[in-house]
Amino acid sequence: MKKLGVFLVVLAIILLVVISFKSNALAAQVIKVNKLNGDVAIDGGENAGFIVGAQVCFPAASGDQLVCGTVLKASASESVVKVDRRYATRIMGGAEALLYKDTEKIVAAEGEEEKGEKEEKPKTKPNKDWFQ
Repeated sequence: MKKLGVFLVVLAIILLVVISFKSNALAAQVIKVNKLNGDVAIDGGENAGFIVGAQVCFPAASGDQLVCGTVLKASASESVVKVDRRYATRIMGGAEALLYKDTEKIVAAEGEEEKGEKEEKPKTKPNKDWFQ
């Protein structure tokens, strides 16, 4: 009987940890879309890596395209991304904001630090499924 009680307590603790981690692990989401100006407000800010000038992509409403733009304004908890007005109509509220990282620039920056070694930089283009 004591083993069953200990098991239930441990199970309850594990469930609480999993539920709290799930809420913290959510990606940045679209709060508001200004279709006239092409501005998209997201709930991720500088603390989440959305700094001014960073490239951010959103899945289109149809799901087969990505709409990308650059961060115009960023505070600690919110950011504004500028996208083309033609494509702003395709972004739905609640969509995920995906931070785009160019692998070629990262490899180039690492290569500059190690000037003694010469490495060939891989020339890869971003894949359609780069965010998965």
